[in-house]
This record gives sequence, C-alpha cells and structure tokens, in this order.
Amino acid sequence: SKYNVINNNLHGLNDVQINRIAASGGILWPLEMLLKFILENINKLIKNWGVSILIMTLIMRLLFFPLTKRSSQATRKMQEMQPKVKEIQEKYKGNPQRLNTEMTRLYQNAGYSPLSGCLPMLIQIPFLFAMFALFNNYFEFRGALFIPGWIPDLSSGDSVWKFGSALPILGWTDLRILPIIYVASQLVFGKVTQTGPQDNSNPTMKMMIYFMPLFFFFIFYNAPSGLLLFWTASNILMLIQQVIINKKLDLEEAKKRKGKN
Repeated sequence: SKYNVINNNLHGLNDVQINRIAASGGILWPLEMLLKFILENINKLIKNWGVSILIMTLIMRLLFFPLTKRSSQATRKMQEMQPKVKEIQEKYKGNPQRLNTEMTRLYQNAGYSPLSGCLPMLIQIPFLFAMFALFNNYFEFRGALFIPGWIPDLSSGDSVWKFGSALPILGWTDLRILPIIYVASQLVFGKVTQTGPQDNSNPTMKMMIYFMPLFFFFIFYNAPSGLLLFWTASNILMLIQQVIINKKLDLEEAKKRKGKN
C-alpha cells in the first residue's frame, strides 16, 4: 500500500501511526512529516527533545524572517497612508464604486498591495497547524524529559505544583508555568506590533491584543508542553525580530525625513 512505501522512508513508523498522523494533519500531513524528519534529526545530535524543539523553532523563525520583515514594512506603509485613506473614505462615502477606484489608485501610486501585510502570515499558518498536529500525535514525546521538576513529559502539560484537588469548573489539577509565559509573551508581542495609538481605541485591535491571548490561555492550559514550548519560543523569537525590524524601519524613516529637510 502507499502507507507501506511511506513507512520505509519514515524511520520505522508503522501503518497505524502513519494513518493516525495523516488523519490528524489532513492535507498538511506531508508537511507534518517533513517537520518530524527535521526535528528527529536535530534530536539525534542534541539528545534532548525539548532543546530540539527550541532549535527547530529558531530555524523556522530565521526562515520566516524575510516574510516577517515584509509584513512589517507593509503595515508601516499602510500606517503612513492612513490620512489619505480616511480622506478618500470621507470624500466618497456615498459613492462605493468611486471609493474603490480611488483606493485602488492610491495603492497603485504608493506601490502597496492590501495583501502584502497579511500574505506573509498566511504562508506561515500551514506550518503552525502542522506543528500543532505534530506535537499532539508524535509518539516519541511520550515520557520525553526536558527539565526535571518542571517538564518531565513533553506529551503532557508542565507542572510545578499539584493542587490538593481539581479546581472547580476549570478542572485543573496542576499549576502550569508554560501557559503563563505564553500569555505574557503574546501580550508583549501585541503591544510591540501595534501600528499606532489608534489601536488602543480600536475595539477589534484591543480584543486581538488582550482578549485572544487570555482566551488561548484557558483553551491550551492542559495542552502538551511540547506544543506550548514551541509556541512560546516562537513568540519570544518573533518579539526579538519585531524589535529589530521596528528599529531598522525607524532609522530608515529618520533618514528619509533628514533627506527631505
């Protein structure tokens, strides 16, 4: 069968395992297998699955750095265009067809594409889903120790203290640190990526910056620590990249203003 052919190339995975991974990843399972292959080979050198996850995350973030930079540049350009955008929207608010024409002309003259800001992020989404499926179904994570006393098993949630009994409603039995670190990194990242003061007054942006991380905190509190380790490390690396990109863009804008003066 086709699974037997795949089995010969996936370091001993049996048909049942391959079928389960294929079912979990759907159309993304080939990407999941590629990421598994890379992670497995890193671990052959490192001999620690947790450190291997961190190295894998670093590699992914370095590969996606050009996309992140491009997205930030597009967001910055859109911010600069906002006064003209608002002017056109106000001027042609009663004429949708003319409004679309003028907006298209504005984008063309500025060399800006509305997709340029979100397209880089959309390209990364399949990788994030593949990693999610990988950490939920990767059998080698079962019992894989990362940090004794904190993350003894990458296939289950981390734990620093066990409650006397399960918390009412939530049903939590352990105090977990990784979800807290994740929320903190996501909140800081949201603040760093704000395009301007208008984001604080925009209900949608405020929800994305503050509510969504808290929502995911409850959803993924008991998620496998391998998945949260990847997600948190990715957030921290993205935060560092964003600070670097912002400083570079600020310097470029300062040079432009200096040249005009």
